[in-house]
Amino acid sequence: MVLVIKGLTNCLKIGIKFKLIAFTASLLLAVILFLSVAVLNGIKNYQDKQVEAALFKQKDMFEQYFSESSSTNDNAELARGSIFNRPWLRTIPASVYDTKGQLLSGFKTDVKLNENKEKESMIKYAIAGKVSYIRINDVVYFYSPIKYKNKSVAILELEYSVKENSTFYNNIKKMFYGTGFLALVIGIVLGIIYFLGLTRDIYIMKNSVENIEKGNFSKVQQIKRKDELGELSKGLIFMSNTIEENIRELKVERDSLSIAVEKLKKMDKQQKEFIGNVTHEFKTPITTIKAYADLIGMYNNDLVLIEQGTTSISKECNRLTSMVDRVLSLSALEKYDFEIQKKEVNLKEAFEEICQRMMGKIQKNNLAFQCNVEEITATIDEESLRHILINLIDNAIKYNKSGGSIAVEGYKEENKIMITVADTGIGIANECLSNIFEPFYRVETHRSRETGGVGLGLALVEKLVKKQHGTIKVESRLKEGTIFNIEFPA
Repeated sequence: MVLVIKGLTNCLKIGIKFKLIAFTASLLLAVILFLSVAVLNGIKNYQDKQVEAALFKQKDMFEQYFSESSSTNDNAELARGSIFNRPWLRTIPASVYDTKGQLLSGFKTDVKLNENKEKESMIKYAIAGKVSYIRINDVVYFYSPIKYKNKSVAILELEYSVKENSTFYNNIKKMFYGTGFLALVIGIVLGIIYFLGLTRDIYIMKNSVENIEKGNFSKVQQIKRKDELGELSKGLIFMSNTIEENIRELKVERDSLSIAVEKLKKMDKQQKEFIGNVTHEFKTPITTIKAYADLIGMYNNDLVLIEQGTTSISKECNRLTSMVDRVLSLSALEKYDFEIQKKEVNLKEAFEEICQRMMGKIQKNNLAFQCNVEEITATIDEESLRHILINLIDNAIKYNKSGGSIAVEGYKEENKIMITVADTGIGIANECLSNIFEPFYRVETHRSRETGGVGLGLALVEKLVKKQHGTIKVESRLKEGTIFNIEFPA
């Protein structure tokens, strides 16, 4: 039952192809019929006027004859006499009646009987001074008074054959209907040929729209036409490409958002761990400081205890200071998102000033240090550069070996500014290299505890480098050292 209903629905659904062909056929038929009717009516009216003109001309000729001859002869005698001996009065079969309706004389080319049943009434109508005529089959019966000096002297009956006119009209009618039918067939055939191409292009665009709705952008076709349909097809192609590009961008943004959400979840977990670790780390030095402070208060005369306590309190305070600095770095990760202020900086002077600040810590750890920077002027954020170098040099100090070395270089290569910070420290394992720039990531937890690190320094460095459209890469080998390579656009 459902299939039957569906089939009926499809049958009732009229496509644009059928509508266009039906409209064209109807229009052609209406035009052909209108032209045929108009031309045939024109021919008919022309023939009627010709017949009417011939009849009235013949009537005028009879009146002229009576006018010329009545002065010397009696009208009745004229009608009975030699009236039809005149050749110019014998062109149309005629009869002449007196004013009482009696036949006086007549002329016929055949013996065909008069078929006019209204003859008597029409003769009376003519006696009354009026003209009338009627068509029966292919003969026109004409009745008119013949006047002389504005007085009816006789009644004229003409029998005018219109057979030739009828034959001509019928032939023309057949020709019009035949040529009209042929024109209609040819027009429909040509219309079908033209509309097949037109509707094919329309169906191509219809399928293209359906493919756009389904997301099958590769199946969208363009039609090659130089009219509005061609322009519409180009518009569909442009719209398809735009939608496809937007969907692609949305997918990329969705994937990026998913990655960001996962990263945020991971960072949230790391931050919770960080807070727990910081709480624990703060508690340990504070407990130690409090314990030594209590002991010194109790045994203020014990110089050895005071010396040991002072040393321990100093170390624990240094640990607290380092930990506070790292906590402040957490805020710096967000702070420097919007505080990039570029200006022209002499890199050699900036590097020397930064390295001078780090020399105390370098010498304290018994490390060799080299700083080779070319005379370069670059448009860069100086404060960010300072944080980048201090963090990298600080890491090179913390994770170095006693008697090791640190080398800092800065030079220009083509359209790039190259910065390297290399050390001969403990190095980083290959499996850890891809994670070292993540916030709170620490390669060795116990080593970070000794140095006060919480895994934020390199995350800050990477963020500051990227904010200035730079790149940072790391190379490292365990127990041999680490090299950080930074590139900035010149």
